[in-house]
Amino acid sequence: MDTTKSAHEGESKRSTSSRREFLRIAGTGLAGAFAAAAFGCVSFDTRDGRKVKVWATSSGAIVHDPNRCVACRRCETACTVRNDGKGSAYISRIKVSRNLNYGIDGVSAAYATSVGQMGNFRVVGETCRQCSHPACGEACPAGAISADKKTGARVVDQRKCVGCGACERACPWGIATVDPETEKSTKCLLCGGDPNCAKNCPTGAVRFYPWEEAEALLFAPSADATSGATA
Repeated sequence: MDTTKSAHEGESKRSTSSRREFLRIAGTGLAGAFAAAAFGCVSFDTRDGRKVKVWATSSGAIVHDPNRCVACRRCETACTVRNDGKGSAYISRIKVSRNLNYGIDGVSAAYATSVGQMGNFRVVGETCRQCSHPACGEACPAGAISADKKTGARVVDQRKCVGCGACERACPWGIATVDPETEKSTKCLLCGGDPNCAKNCPTGAVRFYPWEEAEALLFAPSADATSGATA
């Protein structure tokens, strides 16, 4: 699951540049950067009157490789047993399913090699990208989602969560999920930096990567072609 060196370096440079530019626009400078690192997420008023959030970078992210996956779904059970004390695929922070979506135009001759809109029957595991500017955290009206001080993972504070489902609707991958029993949202918290889903995957299809490697695998233009990662 290696990406090319140029893609990796390009993504790292763009990531560093975008964060630096974000801090400059927000008018926070180094003080804001240190505050974000210390407290996980800090809100600031920009010079033009906008409110923005600066999020600490996650230490890493979980990446699923469908080429190795055998659809045993052990990762889903491992996730919820550790974090919720029960086995539940519905609230699992990794969601495994078979890609059967052919899109509005129907089956194409390229179905065997295509993904996403065209479908190709591969088993895919959607995981939390630990986004640099998480839509779930931005959408939460209660301010219940912040970056963990140890891992930088975007985590839900169960005391603040009101179970409105705004995070669930905002996430492009539908990872944040409101538990119907507790009426509280759940999302990937990286298990303190040692994800249980990755530890219990028998084929190595689920792995935890440092942020820069995960970013290249998940978001680089050639990520799916070279790594098999769901992008």
